[in-house]
Parts: sequence; C-alpha cells; structure tokens
Amino acid sequence: MIRKRVMVCLLALMTVSSASVQAKETTAVVEQTAAKDIRDYVENFVTKAYEPYYKFNSIQSTVSDYVVKDNVLTANVNLSLSKTLKAQSVDELPYVKGLQSQLNTLQASKSVSATDLQASNQVLREKKSELQEYIGTATEQNDTFRVTAKLVNGSVDLASANLEFLNYIDYVPASNFIPESEAAMVQNGQEGLLEAVAESKASAAKTSAVAPAAIKYNRIAARDYANKWTSEVAGGGYDTSKWNPKYAKHTENGGVDCANYVSQAIFAGGIPTDTKWKPESTAWINTGYSSSIFGLKDYMVDKGYFYKTTKANAPAGGFISYPTYSHVVFIVANDTVTMQFSAHTNDRLKSSFAGFSSAYEFYYISAAYR
Repeated sequence: MIRKRVMVCLLALMTVSSASVQAKETTAVVEQTAAKDIRDYVENFVTKAYEPYYKFNSIQSTVSDYVVKDNVLTANVNLSLSKTLKAQSVDELPYVKGLQSQLNTLQASKSVSATDLQASNQVLREKKSELQEYIGTATEQNDTFRVTAKLVNGSVDLASANLEFLNYIDYVPASNFIPESEAAMVQNGQEGLLEAVAESKASAAKTSAVAPAAIKYNRIAARDYANKWTSEVAGGGYDTSKWNPKYAKHTENGGVDCANYVSQAIFAGGIPTDTKWKPESTAWINTGYSSSIFGLKDYMVDKGYFYKTTKANAPAGGFISYPTYSHVVFIVANDTVTMQFSAHTNDRLKSSFAGFSSAYEFYYISAAYR
C-alpha cells in the first residue's frame, strides 16, 4: 500500500515537473520565433515615423525582459540607430522656415523698431549657424520600446499589440515618438524667434554679479562631456564604471546622481563654481524639486545663467527638468525635428526625448553667456 502511494506521488511529481519543463520549452520556442517579428515591428514603426525627415545609416535592435503570462507577451526592444537629416541645408528645415517667416512679418510691420529688427536678424543667423552641424552629419540614438501582445496559437498577435516608448523615465504611448507635423515645427520657429529676441533683451537688461563678458558657455564642450561620462543601460539602472572618477558618485537609494552629472556637464561648458554651486554642494547635487532644498535649477536660473524655454528652442547644452520625479537630464542634440539627451541614474546615452507634455521644463543658457 505504501509502495503504491509512493508511486502515485512520484508519478504526480513527474507530471508536474514535465508540465513545468514543457511550459518553459514552449515559452522558449515562442520567444525564439517571436523575437524577430517583434524587432521588425518596432523597427518598421521607427522607420515610418522618421522617414519624412531622415535617411537611416543603420538600425539595430535586441529583445529583452521577455515575459509570457496568461497568454500575453510583454517584451522590451532596445534599439540603436544612426540617422541623417534629409534636408540639404538649414533653410529646408521647417523650424528655420518658421524663423524666416516671422522675420518677414516683422520686417513688413511699421510698428517694429530698428533695434528689434536687428536683434531678429541676429537670432536667425545664430540659429542657422547652430543647426548647421546637423546637415549631412549622422546622429546616433538609443531607445527602448515596450511591446504588449496576445499569443494566438503560439504566435504573437502584433496587429492588436500595444506599443509604448520609454521617454525620460515613463513609458508613454509610442505615438509620442512620432515627430511633430511640419506645420507645428514652422510654428515653433515663428514663436522661437520672438522668444529669442525677448530673452536677449531681458538678458541685456539684467545686472549680473559676474560680468557677462568674463564668462562664455561652450555648449559643445558641455555636450561632449555629457556623452563621454555615461552609457546606455538597457532596462534601467546605472554603470558607475562609465562615470567620471574625479567626482563623488551618488548611488544612495537606488541612484540619485542626475543633478551631480548635469552640474559636471555645465561646469565643463565653462560656468564657474562659487560658494553655493561647487562639487558636493547642495545646489550641485540636488535638483531642488523634491523639497524646499535650493537646487541646480534654482541656482542656474537665479544666477541668470540659464532661462526657461521650450523644447523646440532648447539646443544641445541645455537641460531638461521633470519636477514630478525631481529629475534632470542633459540635452545632447536637437535638430528641431528630434531631441536626444544623456543622463545618470537611470543611465542613458543619446536617447530620444519625444514628449510634448507640460510636465517637463527646458532650460538653456542666457544670451549674455553665449
């Protein structure tokens, strides 16, 4: 009797083990057969989204964090690409067309002063010079997408899949990844000209404790620093081996090095330290949003170095703040069609910033320090 019970138990255990192994094998087979379909699905989406404005030099993707539960598949697709603007000159960019359109309107107006016209012409020249670096030059980009889809007869039903894009910290609908319409970009340029002229006048009217002529911000040097001292960590997290060893590393509570990293980049661009803003000071290592603590954004704005602007008007060398999460990242590219950023914790390198939500704030160097 005992032998029969033992045999029954063994058979039951073997059945459960066999079912478990079979489930794992089924998942592995589905993963293997679905991986290419999922990658193609994401790559086709990105290609279609960018096709009006870019030609692709290369595009590669890998699938990670693959999970099958209740017959629903979830997987991340980590994508790296190199793209070049199709525009042969800056004058072909919709944003620049908007700048020129607004300048033409001002020139036709009898109520605009000669001083404002002169400033508007200067803004147009500076913007065109700034954007010239993107014409004929490849831009690298690293992104993460999340695919959620049902499994039908062992195959992934991508026709009804849900596609999301990792923007900054949050996964958002992939539709946010698609560049704005040409009309919207033209409008950005029109508004950008007026904003730049107003900011230039306001900057000139301010009295700074440091003579503007004594400080010039090298946004390219700041950008290059930001790209040098981070890496793309797929799925989140950080890699301190890629951080500058000359600075303290802040990894407490899972990693809070974002402001420390952005401060380093700004310093590399030429903004000088002082008693309030220096390595390991409160203003250097804190964003300033998590509490009443005086942080990086507060210092840069109060000092007059940076001013709040819009996504379209924030070039490489500026930074993005997300007050909701008390987080900051550094802008490393903005050709007026797409923007890329680099960051610490989570570590990101040349990743897309594709959000158009008012939850984000954009900051760029004041005219007096350019």
